[in-house]
Formats: sequence, structure tokens, C-alpha cells
Amino acid sequence: MQPAPTPLAAPSPSVPLHAPRGLDVWPLLIVALGAWVLRALAFFHPSGAMGYPMDYDEGVYFSAASLLLRGDLPYRDFIFVHPPGALLLWAPGAALTLGLDAATAYGITRYLAATVGALCVFLAGRVAWRAWGPIAGCVAALAYAAYPEAALVERGTFLEPLLNVLCLGFANLWLVPGPHSRARRIGAGVLLGLAISVKLPGVLWLIAALFARPGKDAWRQAIPTVLAALATFAVVVGPLAALAPSEFLRDVITFQAVRPADGEADRWLRLRDIFHERRLGEVLLSLAGLCTACVRAFRAPPEERPAARFFACAFILGVALFLASRSYFDQYNAHLAASEAVLAGLGASVLHALSARWGRSASRAVAALVLAAACLPGAWHVVQSGQQQVPEVAALSEYIRANVPPKACLFSFEPGWALAAGRLPVGATPIVDVYSTMLQDAMSTGDRFDETTEAVSAPEAQQALRVMLDSCRFVILGGRGTWQLTPESRPWFKQRFVRRFPEGDTGGVDLWEHR
Repeated sequence: MQPAPTPLAAPSPSVPLHAPRGLDVWPLLIVALGAWVLRALAFFHPSGAMGYPMDYDEGVYFSAASLLLRGDLPYRDFIFVHPPGALLLWAPGAALTLGLDAATAYGITRYLAATVGALCVFLAGRVAWRAWGPIAGCVAALAYAAYPEAALVERGTFLEPLLNVLCLGFANLWLVPGPHSRARRIGAGVLLGLAISVKLPGVLWLIAALFARPGKDAWRQAIPTVLAALATFAVVVGPLAALAPSEFLRDVITFQAVRPADGEADRWLRLRDIFHERRLGEVLLSLAGLCTACVRAFRAPPEERPAARFFACAFILGVALFLASRSYFDQYNAHLAASEAVLAGLGASVLHALSARWGRSASRAVAALVLAAACLPGAWHVVQSGQQQVPEVAALSEYIRANVPPKACLFSFEPGWALAAGRLPVGATPIVDVYSTMLQDAMSTGDRFDETTEAVSAPEAQQALRVMLDSCRFVILGGRGTWQLTPESRPWFKQRFVRRFPEGDTGGVDLWEHR
């Protein structure tokens, strides 16, 4: 008589069964395609991609990348207050300016930025699916797709889309179950090094990775990753930093450490922005996922701990950084989407697993509920934001093309306004980032300022600005320029410049010509 076969142990509901190859790809690809459409809807207007408002930062980064391809180097030739990784990674779009009008090139690059966002959606869903199952993966992808702050910055050449896609790519390699090959560890390190070369907070993901796999063996296995990250950072940053080492340290390190406060100063209001009600369902799911991750980080079976530790640590460190930083704007939250969306997937998977005890109907109802909660509130805000248009900038662009000679010096307080007219910063020492240039000049004497408004009003900042203005025939002033000119500098400006566009005393974006 043969012994009865030993029954197979039922899998733990917290450990997902691996789906057949490809089954976990198509749902994520569909969500990623939907995310691209959500972002690109902002460009489907008669005025095209350039009709959508351009933020100050995206104008700075695209202009700087375009100048780099022309031989003007950051730090040596113009002030740039971040590592240069973003300039190199946005170079494919900036390279279009070598053969196309700058506005046309940037319009195309905006579609490329939406594609980077769609890739972030896929990677967020992929890592959550592999860690916690299909519900987690789909919810993570939907939560990222409809994350309002992420969608906003993934319509232009910001730092956060690049930072997120590199960090999520790193997480996908680092958290693969089973032993890691040396090639995989090195690949993860290359992605991490690129992330840090885009924005220094990328180093927080290295801390999260080391915390995710503690122990002597894990630390030994992490050595190739850390070395690859350091080598990549050195290769990307080293050549440009070596050409102007003191300026690099001044711009990237000292400036960020001692810059005056800007944006929202109240920490409680920052916290409210981080957990904003415009994405209420996703926030609740991510908080449930964070609590679950904190428990599983220490009490779950060993194979379940790394992903929980990794994303809980990355999210907590990100929130702590934003609360401690001297400057904060709500668009910074876009970087939190990379970890928060994955935690929302974990929260959804836990709720779905609990509902399975109540029967198949309840399980399906909860699945539908968490999928809707992850995306619907945020998606509405994403669609609404895509309806914005800037007709005054389009009108200014037409006037400049018709009335300003192509070789005439044109200085703009907002680089995006000149970019919309097909113009890049010019001059022997081009001014790409007026805001940072003025702050650097104000702090050059060793003075420290509590507020940005105080710094731009300092005599040193205004004197340097006057030299810049006096050297250009045309100046686009607008609201930003009016803010950056002090009451003493405004009369000086109006004595030397005459307003050309628009006619009359109407407000908005205006063009002035040197008398």
C-alpha cells in the first residue's frame, strides 16, 4: 500500500503567486497608456503643446540642456544649482533645437516627458505586482497615473520625472526575488547613480535599499551596487565639476545648504499638502500600506520583508526631507508618488485579502472599490489641470517673432516665455536661472537671508541684475520681473526701457525695449 501523497501547503495570502509570463504586463501597459493620455491631453488643443502653461523650472532645465549642447557649460559658464544629470538625460529633446525652432523642439519634448511618466506608472505597478500580487500592482499603477503632482511635472522637463523613473527602475532590480546576479546589482547601481546625479535626494533610495536587506551577507552583496552608483555619479558629474570645482560646490552644495526659505514655511501646511484631499482614496490606501509595511518589516517571513522595508523607508525619508527643508513647493510631492503609490498597492492588497473571508462577491466589490479609490479623485484634478491655457504668452510669442530681430539680445525673467518664442538665453555669460543667479549674488558677500524676497532685494542682487538688463535690447518683464525688481529698481528700469507689448497699461506678460 502506497503512502498517501503529502498535500501541498496553501500559499500565504500575503505572498502572491507568480502569474504566467506576460499576464502581469498587459494590465500595467494599458494603465501606462492611459496615464500617457491623461498627461498628453493638456497638449491636444488648437495651440498645441506650447499652449499649456510652462513652469519656471522646466524652462530653466530645457534651456540649460540646450546650451550645454552648444558648448556653454553649467557652473563654468552659467549658474545651475543641481547636479548635471538632468541636462544629459533631457539632451535628446534639447538636441532637437539644433535643427528645429526651440519652441517646436520643446513641444515635442513635452510628449517625451509624458512618456517618461507612463514608464514610471508601469514600473510602480510592476514592482508592487511582484511583491504583493495583481491587486497591488494595478492599484499602484493607477495611483501613480492619477497622482496630480506627478502628472503636472510629467508634462515638462522637470527633475522629478527622471528621478522617479530611475528610482523605480532601481527598485525593480533591487527587489527581484532570489539571489541577485552581479550584472543585476551593477545595473541597479548605475540607475541609482544616475538618480543621484539628477537630484541629490536620490541618495535616500540607497539608504532604503540598505535597510531593506540588513545583515552581513546582504551588505556584502550591496558593495557592487554602491560602487557602481559612485562610479556612475563620478562619470556624469566629474567632468563638468572638474572644469569649475569651486563654482560646482557653490552652486550644488553651498547654495542648497544656505539658501533662504521659499515656498510654504508652515510645516503643518506642508503636511496637509503631502496628504492632500484631492487624492483622498490613494492617501488612505497608502497610509494603510505604510502601517502594514511597518509591521511586516519586522514580523513577516524573511522573504516578505525587503519590499515592505524598502518602500516604507523611502516614503518616510522623503516626507521627513520635505518637512525639514528650508524651501518647499507642492510640486516636490511628485517624487513621493514613486513610493506612495506602491504603498497604496500594498494597502489595497491587504484590504482585498481581508475581504476574501466574506466570499467571492465581497472580494470583487472590494477590488473594484480600491481600484476606483486609487485613481478617480486624482484623475479628475489631472484632467482639470490639463485644460489650462496661456493665450497671453502665445500672443507675446507671435509679436516677438514678427518684431524682434533673431540676433537681438532678448532677456526674459521667465525662460519659458522666451522659449515659447523660439529663443534660448544668449550672451557671453548667458543667464539661464535668474532666480538662482540673484540669490547667489546676494549671498556672495557672506550675508544670510531668512526669506527669498529679502535676498532679491539686496543691493548686490539688484546691481548684478541691472548689469544684465542694460546689456540686452529687449526684456520680457511680466509678474516675475516686477517681483524681482525693488521699488528703487523699477523707476530705473522704466527710465531706460519703453514698453512695446502689449499696448496700453494692461497687465500680464510684457515686452520692453531699451531706449
